[in-house]
Amino acid sequence: MILAEAVAELSHKALSADEPEELLRESLQIAIDATGADYGTAVRRMPDGAIRVAHEVGPQPLPTGTTLPLAEERSYVSRVLETGRPFVSADLRHDPRVAPPQPLLSRGIVSSLAVPVRGAENVMGALGLHSRHHRRFTRDDVAVACALASVVATAWEQAAQRERLRHQALHDPLTGLPNRTLFLDRLNQILTRRPGSDAGDPDGVAVMLIDLDHFKEVNDHFGHAAGDHLLRAVGQRLATVVRPHDTLARLGGDEFALICEPVKDEASAVRLARRMQDVCRPPVDFGSNHISVSASYGMTWSPQGCSPGCSAEGLLGEADAALYRAKSAGSGQIRVFDDRMERSTRRRRQVEADLQVALDRDQFRMHYQPVRRSDDLAVVGVEALVRWQHPTKGLLLPGEFIPIVEQSGLLGDFGEWVLRMSCREVARWQDSTLEPLWLAVNLSPRQLNDPLLPETVADAQREAGLQEGTLVLELTESALMMSEGAHLDALTLLRKTGARLFLDDFGTGYSSLTHLTHLPIQAVKIDRSFVAGLPVNRRNAAVVSSLITLSEELGLTLIAEGVETSEQLRTLRTMGCQAVQGFLLDRPAANPDLERSRLERLSASGAGVAPSAGR
Repeated sequence: MILAEAVAELSHKALSADEPEELLRESLQIAIDATGADYGTAVRRMPDGAIRVAHEVGPQPLPTGTTLPLAEERSYVSRVLETGRPFVSADLRHDPRVAPPQPLLSRGIVSSLAVPVRGAENVMGALGLHSRHHRRFTRDDVAVACALASVVATAWEQAAQRERLRHQALHDPLTGLPNRTLFLDRLNQILTRRPGSDAGDPDGVAVMLIDLDHFKEVNDHFGHAAGDHLLRAVGQRLATVVRPHDTLARLGGDEFALICEPVKDEASAVRLARRMQDVCRPPVDFGSNHISVSASYGMTWSPQGCSPGCSAEGLLGEADAALYRAKSAGSGQIRVFDDRMERSTRRRRQVEADLQVALDRDQFRMHYQPVRRSDDLAVVGVEALVRWQHPTKGLLLPGEFIPIVEQSGLLGDFGEWVLRMSCREVARWQDSTLEPLWLAVNLSPRQLNDPLLPETVADAQREAGLQEGTLVLELTESALMMSEGAHLDALTLLRKTGARLFLDDFGTGYSSLTHLTHLPIQAVKIDRSFVAGLPVNRRNAAVVSSLITLSEELGLTLIAEGVETSEQLRTLRTMGCQAVQGFLLDRPAANPDLERSRLERLSASGAGVAPSAGR
């Protein structure tokens, strides 16, 4: 009864034992006491096939971790591991079934029994009891050993499961590399011990961020399986360059990170980045496809004497700022964080904080610039343009804050505010216009990745009471570069909400004319750079004239942006351009002039815009 209670207590401990060695010691001691053996030994089969001592109790015990020099074909331990059945021998020295076990015989052991330690899927090891005196181990002895072997198996399996869970919590499941949590933990450990290091040692720590260029194109063109294959291949290649004690991690998406310590100086870190570029440069094969690899690198180097305020998140932020500069410079670039970036980063973070306050305190304002028919200059629509009424800097234009909004986590809330506010204001104007008035709202390329965007667009129209087709979503050519893939699906869903789609800034160099034949768009806005050369620049005139003809053939409306002179307006009307927009006619305003009296004022001023039959 006492033995049964002891086994039950050990079984309970086995469920929560992080380090099973103490439980092994207790189990082996109970087995020795119950059977009268001199030694108790637990051995474990390792993944590489080696058999090592997990724990031993008795005189002159073998150290934990000792590899046993066993003859696989005649070792009694091997027999137990392979057959999964107990083994009992009264005289190991003369037992013809096994080779003489020298680790036991050398210590005077004569008789032994061994039972398997069974896991859920295989035999994990063996538990043995040994005597220095000739004896025959009984069935009861074997039963005791089997009961305690079951306890040992539970402890090993539970410890292995907890280790697997710890590993999963700290490692990326796709590449097997450390994840962000483990990366930051290791970096914090390094920074914690560095201030106490020898200040005379000039070596420092480098933190590097690696972001794959155009990775989204891989997913869109070849599928996510190809993207995953590429990420695994890049992780394996990068690992061949870094030192064993450095930490290479995948932070998420297509972004990797590296901690290098010690690193002599910034130049050494840059040389390492170039070696990483070289090893990743060969194309990655995926089936019959060959996927090219390019990456941008941003890094920061911290000297030996880290200040107390130096933090892991801070260094990662510096590397991120350098990465931002690298990607802005083009593909495959390397940038190191410097004082200029530090000032820029501080400004950007301040603006991000101010933007959140601006959203919370309703500091944004909507201005609208009309779009007019070119023949009679009647207003057909308005383009919504956001302004920021900054409490100290005054009215800020979009170029001063929109790029930061797009890089921050505010884009979703900001874009929804612009959409809903514009829809509500334009809905109030529609009753006072002579004909239906449409509203154009600009979309960022990043907004197309939001799966909730179609729902937000539909809700904004319904809440404002806008008629179907009133809302226009303007997207630049850069937003539609990947339109054959996921973006084309997003555009289709947006069209189903009743909104129309306009292609903005057309001609700036990203899209080909073939895009116009299959994108679900209704109008094209020709970039102001072509209008600026009219009527003097003959090449600009030829481009505009060709686009007008093409848009007519495709059933698209062509709108000319940036009309600033009466000569430009006359030329566009002569060419047959359907609609115009620009400072000559209207400047953006909170309450724009939507009346036809604008035509009368222009005529009176000698602008020369009498109606024309057009084309």
